[in-house]
Amino acid sequence: MFIYQIIIEYDGTNFVGWQKQKNGISVQSVIEKSLTKFLKTKIKLYGSGRTDSGVHAEGQSAHFNIAFKINNFFLFLNSINFFLNKKRISILKINKKKIDFHSRFSAKKREYRYVIVNRTAPLSLDFNKAWHIKSYLDLKLMKTTTRLLLCKNDY
Repeated sequence: MFIYQIIIEYDGTNFVGWQKQKNGISVQSVIEKSLTKFLKTKIKLYGSGRTDSGVHAEGQSAHFNIAFKINNFFLFLNSINFFLNKKRISILKINKKKIDFHSRFSAKKREYRYVIVNRTAPLSLDFNKAWHIKSYLDLKLMKTTTRLLLCKNDY
């Protein structure tokens, strides 16, 4: 048995989130389908975490188990990204891992970024990637209160 970690980025705009659901298309289901097609064996993907509907990811980790060794990572990445490209999903990297690796339980950190654009003009470059607020925001007050939100948690 071989375990492979993949590092993924995606535009979550058209997905119900990471995890497979009955109410729509998920990132996990699209990648599993592409891996199964390319590797010619049923693949179950385990993510490091879940994202909500419409949320994007820049470096999400996931892993899958397979009975045979993948020898050519360059060929793997080019082939799998060919299938995923139209869905705005990319596999950035693949790593062979030890048998005790699990993308969720082996994760050392998770990082989240929330973007607010405060201006009158509509969003062009940040469309679906930021929260657009047209009305005035008091940055001094926001900086004071955000200190209450900053934290590091070790679960």
